Parts: sequence; structure tokens; C-alpha cells
Amino acid sequence: MNMKKVLLIAFVFVSVLAIYGCNKKNANTDALKFKEEYESLNDKKNSSNKIYPKVSISKDNKVKYASYDRLLEILDKESGIIYLGYPECPWCRNAVPVLLEAASELDLDVYYMNMHDERDTIKIKEDGSMEIVNPGTDGYKKLLQRLDAILPDYTLEDVNGKTVSANEKRIYVPLVIFVRDGEIVGYYADTVESQTNPYELLNNDQKNELMDIYLELMHKVLNDVCDDKC
Repeated sequence: MNMKKVLLIAFVFVSVLAIYGCNKKNANTDALKFKEEYESLNDKKNSSNKIYPKVSISKDNKVKYASYDRLLEILDKESGIIYLGYPECPWCRNAVPVLLEAASELDLDVYYMNMHDERDTIKIKEDGSMEIVNPGTDGYKKLLQRLDAILPDYTLEDVNGKTVSANEKRIYVPLVIFVRDGEIVGYYADTVESQTNPYELLNNDQKNELMDIYLELMHKVLNDVCDDKC
């Protein structure tokens, strides 16, 4: 083998190692970033003087931060699990550890977007008219359109306590979407029906119930279970 071939092989080998190392570093960076994002609120209080539910996130979690373009790409033609939420949401803090445990068990990545500042915020004025306090981002509006079929209406209470529609859909969190080859094969919001106070952590039975729900939907992404057509 001449020197040129040796150098070429060495170059390719080093390049592959560099790409692998870079990808692994990015994955670890996302995992650690997510861990810090959620654990940083442990033992702290919100504006209502309630203590955030304490969470413990593995440094080896399967979270990947995703842009709107990446989420839409998955929804249009790929497979994956999308989690929409934010760390200040007490329901999210209960759901996330269970979701990540299920994802790790099946070795599936979870594509995450923090929705805290992404959504429209609308209020009803005393005269009954609606006012947009904070407009949603352009990406959020595109995601609303793509998810229209699975989203509930954005509803508010007027001064008389009557529920009224804002005439648009809304992404209420936590929302986990399960996609296979560009088709939504399942989605799940909230935690479990028996949990009425999100500031109290799920008990073991509730965790197991939620775990079973997530695992069943994840298997639909993997397409490794038999459905009614089998």
C-alpha cells in the first residue's frame, strides 16, 4: 500500500471519528441542557407561592431540542416522538420523567420544544371583546395548522364565568405526539385522570399507568405491534 492510500484511509478514519464525536457531543449537550432546564426549578416557588414538583432527569436522557422546521419535517415525512411543554408547567414536570424512562427503554429520541413563550396569549376585556396580549410566533402558527386535527379549541372565561372560544386552536401542554412515516399514530395530553393536583407528584400506580400509555404509543411509532389489520 502506497503512502497516498495510507494517508487517505487515515483521513477518512479521523473524519468519521470527528463526525461521531461531534454528534455524540451535541446529543449530550441537549441531554444536559434539558436536565438543567427542568431541575433548576426544583424546590423553587412560582408566582402563586406554590413549590414546583421536584424532578430528577438522567444526564443520559433521549431529548433533542428541535426547531419548528425540524418538527414539521418529522410530521411531514419522518418518524419520532415530539414533546411540547415547558419546565414551569407542573403537569409537564410530572409527565417528563415517565416519558423519558419509556423513551430510554425503547431507545427512542424525544424531540422537544419549550412552548412557554411561543403561544398566543389572549384575554377577554370587560366589554366582552378579546385582546391579544402576546401574539404567537410564526412557527407556532404553522404548527397549529399542521396539528389542527388533534388540537382542542382555545377557550377562555369571560367576566361572567362563561366559557367562550377564541376562534383558534391551542397547544395545551404537556402534549406528546407519536409519528410514524409522517402520520400521527397517536397523541397524549396531561398525565392520568386520577391526578387532580399537579403539584403533588404521581404515585407509583399513576406512574405505571402513564408508562403503559406512553409505551403503547411508542410501539406504534416502531410499528412492532399487531393492530386490527393483522
